[in-house]
Amino acid sequence: MKDSAISSAEDRLLVDALQVAPRAPWAAVGEILGMGAVTAARRWQNLVDAGLAWVTAAPGMVQRNAQCMAYVEITCRPADVLRVADALARHSPVLTVEVTSGSADLLVTVAAADLTTLSHYLLRHLGQVDGIVSSRARFGTRVYTEGSAWRIRELDPAQVARLERVRHEQLAADRQPAALAPTDAVKAVLTELALDGRASYTDLADRADTSPTTARRIVSRLLGSGSVILRTDVCAPAVGWPVQVYLWANTPVDKLAETARTLSGFRQARLCATVAASPSLALCSWLQTVEEVHRLEVAITARLPYVDIIDRLIVLRQVKRMGRLLDEEGRAVGVVPINIFDDLLAHTEPV
Repeated sequence: MKDSAISSAEDRLLVDALQVAPRAPWAAVGEILGMGAVTAARRWQNLVDAGLAWVTAAPGMVQRNAQCMAYVEITCRPADVLRVADALARHSPVLTVEVTSGSADLLVTVAAADLTTLSHYLLRHLGQVDGIVSSRARFGTRVYTEGSAWRIRELDPAQVARLERVRHEQLAADRQPAALAPTDAVKAVLTELALDGRASYTDLADRADTSPTTARRIVSRLLGSGSVILRTDVCAPAVGWPVQVYLWANTPVDKLAETARTLSGFRQARLCATVAASPSLALCSWLQTVEEVHRLEVAITARLPYVDIIDRLIVLRQVKRMGRLLDEEGRAVGVVPINIFDDLLAHTEPV
């Protein structure tokens, strides 16, 4: 039976370290945490093999708002909810699939490189999945924070500062601000980064059928331009945050950006985005108990009394999170690499 919790202090520190600096060399990680590089690598691999933690690549929506994203609320026939969720999780433009309670049966996050590609998916593919009764898409206008910024917070400030220096040094050494065209080589490297965000340039080159030099150049350009971000994710129940809630809220338009920035600073916040719809704000939070939903709302309204919380969706199960397929306990059991570039309409019939 697989472990269901990340309970050892060493493993929790290791997860936090890679949340700060996902591609930090094992030698640096080991030195900062007071363990050998080999030990750090071995402990991490054990967590990955158990589906409790992983490093992946995701679209950099915070930096590249030219990319398009939509949050789609879906109603299904009751007997079809899980089957529909599983079917949608296999779609490469779909970032996240969550079974929810409340006004929607499923909440699906979809991304594409442009509005045309996203529209084709929503109009020609999503609606063709048998079992969907209705759907409503809310287009994101800006992401203020997302899962790569959330941490379990086990490290002391000095350790965090050292890891942040490592990360900044890596970015400075490789910084290439110009974005890359989505060539076959770029998409192949992206796929391999989605499978293992810590893969070496040699491994990336072997798997993507290119050279290490080309793999390094592609990764540098993707990360340096902000079109792709690396994130260290965890099985939420395994680190003591088993409850996930989405709050949809309205705020005066002249306070929208200020409100989103403030909400992004809440400890529980995993996602805060503005949307071109009413309600105009989406906040996703990880909590330790369901009862904390009310406490979070009280904290929000105490700090931002003009915010009007319109709706709440409690996540009953995450089926997919940023390309990772999850089991009922939130452990990673597979990957469907994200592809925001290819228009499915040009390659396949609706399914």
